Amino acid sequence: MDRIVVFLLLILTGCAATPKDKDFEEMIFYVPKDYNNMSSGKIKLNAMIHRAKDKKNRIGLLVVNFGGPGGEAVEHASAMISEKNFPQSIIDRFDILAIDPRGTGKSEFVSDLTRCSFNSECDSEKESVGFNISTMKFTQDIDYIRKSLNEDKITFLGYSYGTKIGQLYSFLYPQNIRGVVLDSPTSIEHGNAIEESMTIPFAYERIMYHRLSKSEIELIKNINNKIKEHEIYTTKDGYKIDQDNFDKLLATIISTNDDDWSNIKPSLISFLKTEIFYDYIVKIQEIESSDSNDSSDSNDSSDSSLAAAIASASIGSINCSDENKPLLDSEIENSLPLFERKSSLLGSLAYKNYYGMCLGWKAKRDPLPYISKVNNRVPILIIGGKLDSVTPYEEAIKVDKMYLGNKKLVTVNNIVSHGFSFSYSDAYVDYITEKYLLNPNSIIDNT
Repeated sequence: MDRIVVFLLLILTGCAATPKDKDFEEMIFYVPKDYNNMSSGKIKLNAMIHRAKDKKNRIGLLVVNFGGPGGEAVEHASAMISEKNFPQSIIDRFDILAIDPRGTGKSEFVSDLTRCSFNSECDSEKESVGFNISTMKFTQDIDYIRKSLNEDKITFLGYSYGTKIGQLYSFLYPQNIRGVVLDSPTSIEHGNAIEESMTIPFAYERIMYHRLSKSEIELIKNINNKIKEHEIYTTKDGYKIDQDNFDKLLATIISTNDDDWSNIKPSLISFLKTEIFYDYIVKIQEIESSDSNDSSDSNDSSDSSLAAAIASASIGSINCSDENKPLLDSEIENSLPLFERKSSLLGSLAYKNYYGMCLGWKAKRDPLPYISKVNNRVPILIIGGKLDSVTPYEEAIKVDKMYLGNKKLVTVNNIVSHGFSFSYSDAYVDYITEKYLLNPNSIIDNT
């Protein structure tokens, strides 16, 4: 499960918050704990609004969510505004609203997840909290806050898991939404975590074929076949590679970190050609040592580890609570062949990374509604990356097909990344997203 956290944190982290200007306003909202049981009381959500600088030409409220699940929004949005990641036109013309979802930042239920993460014993807490921090409840929170701010409509910008919130909001409240950007989407149609993970092997293979030649991939397949036949592959210099170590090697190839990949590639290619494993191991150790030195401050390291543990607890709590077609434990444990059917080479790696998320889940769920088609007049901008290993491109296609009305799919090629708008990934995507936010129908009609 650690790898899931590392992948998903790519979209959650980045910049530390910088000093706020006079247009920042920190807010606390009190929302119903359970919208189906209004007598359950209210809970606290931490939020921030950055007021539009050009008040005469203000468009409205832009709600941003950076995914996870388990990612706080306030600090990230504050940094993006302060460091001008958002275009000036967006900062000028929108009130930008960031809400720390339930179980994140300074919002309700984060103390439960922090406590269990600190003790490294989160199973019972994840289950007890999951029902209260579901995607459905946070989507309802957004509309409750919209009404409390006296806004007729909102514009929504969501990344990664945040696109589920955007899809659900556009389905539940089409009359209350001006436009939705779904950047690096994952489809809301999936009934359970295993089903949602089934496109991951395709993404892994696409990245591998982007980074390696066909002959190099054939060498990797040969090692894979020998491990499956003999359980162990012995290199010429005596190293023994089993399936777990082979999966670690594969993981370096499909990593979303291009800098690490450029460092690792020469020694990996050398190993594939010579079957001498030593240089590859030395390079991996150098990178790990460098990463360790970068986070050598004990306080920074412990804070980062705790944040990752909290995010891991949130991921399980929300994804498993959301399931509307949960699987039996036996079905989950026996799903490896389904992954390997998608990719005989990389299916095992995807299975190991994702299968355990909802294993043993016994708690009450707050399932997402079953949604296969959305037909309304809300213009939708979908941004999918061909080389996105976190939310694979197949998910963007699935989301595009789900919307029967006004929608536009923008495809990002040749960038191994996750989350594209206003992230220095692609200037064209920034242009399209900015243009859409200023006038959603301009993109749907003219591109």
